[in-house]
Amino acid sequence: MAAVAIEINDSHLIAASEARVLAAEPGFARVDGERIVTGDEARASARLQPRKTSNRFWSALNLDAGSAGAGLGKSAAELAYAQLESLWQRVGAGVRDVVLVVPGEYRTEQLGLLLGLAQECGMPVRALVDAAAAASVRPYPKRQLVYVDAGLHRVSVSLLEQGAEEAQVRAEHALGQGLAGVTDMFARRVAEHFVRATRLNPFAHAATEQALYDRLPEWLGALEREERIELTLEHGGEVFRVPAERDAVLGVAQGFYRAVVQLVAQHREASSRLVVQVSDRLASLPGFLGELKRLDDSRIERLESGHAPRSVLRAPSVVAVRGDVKLLKRVPWREPPPAEDGADERAEEPAPLFPPAKPPTHVVYRGLAYRIDAGGLAIGREADAGGRRTVLLDGQGGVSRQHCEIVLRDGELKLRDSSSYGTFVNERKVAGEVVLKRGDVIRIGSPGAELTVVEVEGAA
Repeated sequence: MAAVAIEINDSHLIAASEARVLAAEPGFARVDGERIVTGDEARASARLQPRKTSNRFWSALNLDAGSAGAGLGKSAAELAYAQLESLWQRVGAGVRDVVLVVPGEYRTEQLGLLLGLAQECGMPVRALVDAAAAASVRPYPKRQLVYVDAGLHRVSVSLLEQGAEEAQVRAEHALGQGLAGVTDMFARRVAEHFVRATRLNPFAHAATEQALYDRLPEWLGALEREERIELTLEHGGEVFRVPAERDAVLGVAQGFYRAVVQLVAQHREASSRLVVQVSDRLASLPGFLGELKRLDDSRIERLESGHAPRSVLRAPSVVAVRGDVKLLKRVPWREPPPAEDGADERAEEPAPLFPPAKPPTHVVYRGLAYRIDAGGLAIGREADAGGRRTVLLDGQGGVSRQHCEIVLRDGELKLRDSSSYGTFVNERKVAGEVVLKRGDVIRIGSPGAELTVVEVEGAA
């Protein structure tokens, strides 16, 4: 086997050739004295031996003593090395070239440490490649391209520049919660079902807690397909059975899903059509792809497991690098642009599991209610140059000709400030763009014209 790419993500480390995934294992490690057990074996006992187990060593990669977790007596780097060495022993036979696909969050010192650990394992590393660049294989003309991924403790939205020949990572934005937190929310909601129906608290016993986490993926998959299922756990020789409904369990993740969607929406370019590349790690969460339908004018691309490491090996210039190992945030395109987008491009995506949030419908100024439709509403001292409906603010100082606009975008009402003087919502100055809620008060100018955000019942 000539080349292998290894993706560093604590949800799953994935080793792949261009043809297939060779190995995948979660970023868990258990310390048994001087022995370190990693991957599935460590995760299988994480709830049984929590003080000996860590899943944060990849996100906190460093050499500091005790950084692997309280009481473990190891550094994060020691656990990372143990897992990397174990993985390399499984896939490294005959491999001449290795590419490491790395998360955009890694700092320079972490990248250097990772490279040192890999070389200590005997890996012939040729390059480090940003995961977003590795995953982006084709351009989408006239659209903005983003890559959305998740680890156990973080969600990232990477913005990509689309050149004629290559993709380049321009910026990354993060949400400080990841797959581990969502899994814990699901697990605790399921545990509540058992407590209410049977008085069994799965978290009161290590064995039932581990069994709950072991069975959780199966239950979540069933709830995505069915409205109601039966959950079962064994304890003390007795089988406990409880019914669970889809909304009651999956609904606990709604806030997290919407936070991710808002993170994407917050960093999209004004009036842009969007392509959202979603890693399999996130796409596998029940109902998540449906929630992405809130993004207007968007095309959702679900990437298969192992897509980034497999795809980067299709770029010969990356694998052929010799000499000093560098971090690459630019990778050549490996496929041509898709056919022109059609109106039915999202027809095969799953329907949303959760009802969409209903945004406000009007703003009120001097007793008149102005409805916000798809065309948006301009506010200023002159009519909008683009011909949109305009709220004219006469007799006010500190008002620009075209001061700000209110638009309905991605299922939310948003105010965009374009003034020289500033716009205030609830007496806080708007920095670029803000989401408007019912009852918000917009203040513009001096002494100040006020507009109130409302919902008019029956407005479609």
